[in-house]
Amino acid sequence: MKDNIDKSGKQAVIILAAGMSSRMGVLKPFLKWDKHTTFLEKIISEYKLININEIIVVINNEVYKQIKKEIPENIESVNIIINGTPEKGRMSSLKLGIQNFSKPTPCFIQNVDNPFVTAGLLTSLNHVIEPDNYIVPVYQGKGGHPVLLGTGIINNISLFEDPYSDLRKLLKNFKRIEVETDDKNILVNINTLNDYQKYFKN
Repeated sequence: MKDNIDKSGKQAVIILAAGMSSRMGVLKPFLKWDKHTTFLEKIISEYKLININEIIVVINNEVYKQIKKEIPENIESVNIIINGTPEKGRMSSLKLGIQNFSKPTPCFIQNVDNPFVTAGLLTSLNHVIEPDNYIVPVYQGKGGHPVLLGTGIINNISLFEDPYSDLRKLLKNFKRIEVETDDKNILVNINTLNDYQKYFKN
């Protein structure tokens, strides 16, 4: 085993929730997973189940106005970061999240509109990972969410100058490790009201 492999088993997660939800019409973090739980609460709880202690949620100003009254119980142990320029896209939110790490660590990247993540899936992805590798869940040949990035990739993102850049282009420079899963929901994004109504029948 190489000496530079991340061996600690300590990972973080950045939950990306700074999008303006323009196609949805309502703020995605507050969509209901069930009668008592929002998308954001549900996602946070899954990461807590696998003992991820460093949970960073990047939000926009509109989400911040609601977050403390909407999900008061779960946010106490979560690091909330406000992205004042969400129009710059995901890379700007990722950089903000990384800047607030307590120490360099492998990191899950979790979108708030992928609420179907489970502790079981996260455990299957939670392998020892080299700094310049990233792990992707794959269903029938298609990659999904979330991804787990090694510390070398995290460092590259933190140094990246262009906030509008695409993470997928950056990842082409690193080794991809695929983990097969029978969970087809890794492919699902809830982007529109029709998407939400398809999976959540009220």
